[in-house]
Order: sequence, then C-alpha cells, then structure tokens
Amino acid sequence: MKQRVFEAFALGGILLFTSLLGACQTAQAEKATVPVKVAAVEMSSARSEERYSATIIPRTQVELAFKVGGYVEALQRVRGVDGKTRDLQEGDRIGAGAVLARVRQSDYQVKVKEAVSQADEAKSGVDASKAQYQEALNGVASSKAQLAEAEASYEKAKLDFDRAQSLFDSQSMTKASYDAAKAQYDVAAAKVSAARSQVVMLQARADAARWQIGVGEARSSGAQAVIQETTIPLHDTALKSPLGGVVLEKKVERGTLVSPGTTGFVVADTSSVKAVFGVADVAVPEMKLGRTLSVETESMPGKEFRGQITAVFPAADPKSRSFNVEVTISNPDYMLRPNMIVSLKVGTQQAAASQPVVPLNAVMKGKGGAEGYAVFVVAEEGGRQVARLREVKLGEAYGNTVAVIDGVKQGERVITTGGTIVTDGAEVKVIP
Repeated sequence: MKQRVFEAFALGGILLFTSLLGACQTAQAEKATVPVKVAAVEMSSARSEERYSATIIPRTQVELAFKVGGYVEALQRVRGVDGKTRDLQEGDRIGAGAVLARVRQSDYQVKVKEAVSQADEAKSGVDASKAQYQEALNGVASSKAQLAEAEASYEKAKLDFDRAQSLFDSQSMTKASYDAAKAQYDVAAAKVSAARSQVVMLQARADAARWQIGVGEARSSGAQAVIQETTIPLHDTALKSPLGGVVLEKKVERGTLVSPGTTGFVVADTSSVKAVFGVADVAVPEMKLGRTLSVETESMPGKEFRGQITAVFPAADPKSRSFNVEVTISNPDYMLRPNMIVSLKVGTQQAAASQPVVPLNAVMKGKGGAEGYAVFVVAEEGGRQVARLREVKLGEAYGNTVAVIDGVKQGERVITTGGTIVTDGAEVKVIP
C-alpha cells in the first residue's frame, strides 16, 4: 500500500515538473518571438522602363528662430481672399527680408536710451576736459611770456647791480645808490622765480586736463560700445526671413512669450523642388548626374514634369539599405508641393526576362562577404513560423524592387521589416 502511494506521489511530481518545464519553454518561446512584416515574392515581366515612388522636398528649407526673448507684439499682415488684411498664416508666400514677427521692443529701447544718455554724458565730460586743457595751455603761454619779460628785467637789474657793486667797492657810489640798485635786483629775481612757478603750475594743470581727456575718451568709447551692444538686440526683435518662399509652419501668435532660440516659422523656397527616391546598389550606375527623368503625380493626371539628377548619396540608408537619389525639378508655378508623392519613370538599358522580384528593403548583406546578398524567408516548421537566412543572387532593379536570379521562388514570403533584429532559425510573428 505504501509502495503504491509513493509511486502515485512520484508520478504526480514528474507530471508537475513536466508541466512547469513545458510552460517555461512556452513562455521563453513566446518571449523570443520577433514581430516582422513580410512580402510575397512576385514575378516581374521584362520592361524597358521602371517606376519609382519619390517624395517632393523643397530646394531650401529653414527654421526661423528668435534671437531675443519677449512677447510677440506683431505679425506680418497680408491680404486675405476676402480683401481684408490678416496675420500671416501657413501657406502664405513671403519675400526675402520680410519681417514675419516682432518681439516687444520697449524693454530693449530703454536699454538703448540709457546707453545713449551715458554716451552723451561721457562726451560732455570730454568736451569740458578739452576746454580746461585749452585754457591751461593759454595760461602756460601767457606765463611763459611773463617769465621771458621777468628774465629780461632780471638781466638788466643784474648788470646794474654788478656795476653798482664795483662803484661801491671803489667808493665811487654812495651807500643809498648801492642799496637802490640791490633792491631793484632782488625784486627782478623774485619776479623771475614767481613767473617760473606760475609756468610749472599751469603746465601741471594742462597735463592733468590732458589726462582727464584720455579718461573721458575711453569712457566715451565704452559708452559707444554699449550703444552698439544694446542696439543689436533691439534690431533682433524683428524676425526676418532670409529667403523668399512659402510659410510651411507657423508656431507663434500675437502675445506668445518666446525665448531666444524659439522657432517661429518654417519657410521653404519651392521655386524648384527635389524628388527623392531610393534605389538598390545594383541600380546606382544607372543614376548618372545630369540625367533627365520624367515625373508624374496622381493629383495632376496627364501633367508631366521633367528634372535632372543632381545628387546620388554616397552611402546607403541604414534601414532600407537603398541609396537616395535627388532629382531637381523647376517649379515656377508652385504646382509641386513639399511631401507630395510622385512617380518617376526610369528607362533601363537592358530588358530583363520574367523573374522573381523582392522589395529593396528585404535585401541585406550575406555571410559570403561584401559581394554577397541574402534575404530572410519565413517558413512553416512544426506549426511555427521561422525565419531562415537564404543567400540570393540579385539581378536588375525594377523601381522599388530588385530581381532575384537565384535563391527564392514565387510565392515565398520574405521579411521586409524586422530583418535587422532577426537571427537565422528564430521564431517570428507576421504582423500586418
């Protein structure tokens, strides 16, 4: 009896362990499942002309940002379809140099006025110092003239005193006459000394006035620099467009508080546009600069535009693994608009036989080196969908697809999205 109970418990434990193990494996498998998008391999007939889907982008597009902060007090006024003026809106055309918006100027005008006042005060100080300097120079010149006169009188008095000294020593002059000559000499010497002191004093005053002029001029130059510094932000309250074109985006209104660097408008020049599309590396040699291509759009049936290839990107897009090509198209009537989807006709040099084709974004580099290519094929294995890496040999490109000479069959499913995170043999989940 005990043996049977033990066997029952053992059997129950084994079943429980097996159930838990299966649940864990199921959870891990579900966790490892990668969502992907797929496309069926189709057959392509021989054609001498292929079509690509392209997106229209402006020739030039800029974001216009405010250089200073504040409240937007004005927007450019334009005439609407009802004949009344209104604020600028998206879709309006503008000219180069147009002021699209203006930040409130009062705060910046106050700073400019303060700087101008300080500059005027500094200039007045310089003018006063120059006047004092000129007055001191005039005083120096007058004092020097007085000194010259005093020195001349001194020389005459000295000669008279020397002669009186000789006569007095030889007792040929009275004591009174001698004393008079000496007194005159002493007075002349005192006048010379006083005149020299006056010259030195006035020269020092002139030097001080000249130094004060230098200080004032430096202060005046600094004030002028402050005027320029405060005038620049005042001018920057106007948000100007550097190019003529159309307003694609408007991000501010009257009363909006903006900071330096806030984008106010997005403006584009659409007088000519670019059609951008991707091609496989095998099709790059066909895309020669200057080649003329035909462009059509479903919004204008029967209307054909012609443009030239102006750029072929040197590196492939890391996601789609295709090379972007730009076709520049003249657009004088502004019929082609940004983000439009158009179709381009590209003639191939050689016609290809009917063969399987896959989307360009399904192709990736294979394990065989730089020249090898591969795709992930989704296959049913044991009731699961599994990704299998398969080496392929590519042929000609047909628009957004490329021919596969060997490696896949019609009807097989290849991964177009998610291939970069899938590994060979991984379970996948196909999503719409």
